[in-house]
Amino acid sequence: MRRIAPVLITACLFISTTVIAQHGIKLTAHIGSGVSFFWGPGSADKADYYRNGLTFPNAVDTIENHFGRSARTGFSAGVQLDIPLKAGWAFTTSAQFEQVGSKLKSDSIVGPGGTYKINGEYTADYNFVSVNPQIQRSLTAGKTSIALHGGIDYAIKISYADNFNFIDQSGLNTSIGHSGGKPEVNDFRLTAGASMSFSKWSIDLNYKHGLSDYNKNGNGKASMRVLQLKLGYKIAGLGL
Repeated sequence: MRRIAPVLITACLFISTTVIAQHGIKLTAHIGSGVSFFWGPGSADKADYYRNGLTFPNAVDTIENHFGRSARTGFSAGVQLDIPLKAGWAFTTSAQFEQVGSKLKSDSIVGPGGTYKINGEYTADYNFVSVNPQIQRSLTAGKTSIALHGGIDYAIKISYADNFNFIDQSGLNTSIGHSGGKPEVNDFRLTAGASMSFSKWSIDLNYKHGLSDYNKNGNGKASMRVLQLKLGYKIAGLGL
């Protein structure tokens, strides 16, 4: 899966070079940030953290529910190809790496010695490669263009990591982290947003409404909600 991102980006670049002579087609590179969180009956605002009391490599620490409803800041970077259809309408498709996730609070650690109170925060980070085809409607005035767009998004799972930071009863700061895992699902989402372009630059706001159930082995659905803000720069194209 780690090789999918460069393959998709290379494919977009190849497509752009084969059709660059056609009027209006453009390729944009973008980078951005955003927020994401889980929603649904299978998600949680707060959960207990469990420790078995053993030392590495036998230590197994788990959170009662890692699908947090609190927003987690993420990162994205990729390319987008825009192909005009007719006056004011266009087909766009992007391929990007994205880091999304969530967080929640925890006020209890449960272990062999019993339960004790803490002040903790649990964060989960998901890495995907997403492909997002959309239909776009634009209004142009001079060199400035404002567009509304909507479509679907398919996010291919790459890796998963989590981290638990807490202050124990003695005031000691502790951090427990795990990495190298895999997300539960390849995520399928509906998307909608708006963008503004001026000269070679663009700003894009895109909301992604996840439909996939991450909570495969639990009770209640937990699906992802993502809001991304991206800054783009046109690296190839004609007609603007």
